[in-house]
Amino acid sequence: MAYRAVLFDIGDTLWHSAEAPPAAEFRRIASERAREFLANAGLTHPDPSLVARVAWDALESAMKQARATDRVEPDYAAVAKAALLSVGVSLSARQAGELMETIYVSGEDGGKAAYPDARPTLEALRNRGFRLAIVTNRAFGGDRFRDDLRAAGLDVGWDATAVSIEVGFLKPHPEIFRSALRALEISAAEAVMVGNSLAEDIAGAQALGIDAAWKRSAPDAEGVRPEFVFEDVGELLDWEPLRKAKS
Repeated sequence: MAYRAVLFDIGDTLWHSAEAPPAAEFRRIASERAREFLANAGLTHPDPSLVARVAWDALESAMKQARATDRVEPDYAAVAKAALLSVGVSLSARQAGELMETIYVSGEDGGKAAYPDARPTLEALRNRGFRLAIVTNRAFGGDRFRDDLRAAGLDVGWDATAVSIEVGFLKPHPEIFRSALRALEISAAEAVMVGNSLAEDIAGAQALGIDAAWKRSAPDAEGVRPEFVFEDVGELLDWEPLRKAKS
C-alpha cells in the first residue's frame, strides 16, 4: 500500500519525558502556581497544594472515566470547578479553566524532549512528498501545545492537527482520526497512523481502515496486529510503503 499522509501520535512516539522532575517537584511547582493564581484572583486558601491536587486529581479521574466509556473529552474546567467546591474554593468556569492551565507543568518544565531522530524523520518524510498530521490525546491544546512543539523542535509545519481537547473526542474514538483525514482531504486508505499505543493508536486507526505502525512499548491491548513495528522513529524511513508518497 502506498500512502499520501502519515499521522503521528506525540507522547512517547515523537517526544518523551527525558528529564522529568520527580513527582515532589511537580507538586511544588503546581502549589506555587496555585498560590499565585489565587492571590491574583483575590482569593486565599490555607493549603494551595491541596487546591492544585484536588483540581488535578479531578481532571485525571474524568479523563480515565472517559477513556473507559464513551471517549468524549470531558469539560475539565467544569470538572475542576465542581471538585474545588469540596475544599472551599468557588471559581467561575473561566477561572477554573485558567487555574488548570496555570498548574499544568508542560514542555521543558516537565522534562519533555523530542527523540533525537524525530525531527529528521519528519523532515525526510516531508521531502518524500508525504503530508504530516498530529493525532494526539491531550487535555491542553491551543497555543500551549504549539509552544511545547516549538520548544521540542517539532514545529515542522504540520498539515493537520487533531488534538483531543480541540476535537472533543479521545483516541481511539473514530472522530479524532476522521478530523485529521478531513483536514488532509484524504481517505483512510491513503493514511498510516504512527503511535505507541496498541489500544488507542493502532486499533483505533485500523477500525477506520487506516493502516498503522507501532512504536514498540509495553502492550496495552491483545490481538492487535500493526502493519509495521519499530523501535526508533527513524526506522520508518526504511519501511517500503514510506519510500515515496502516493501521487
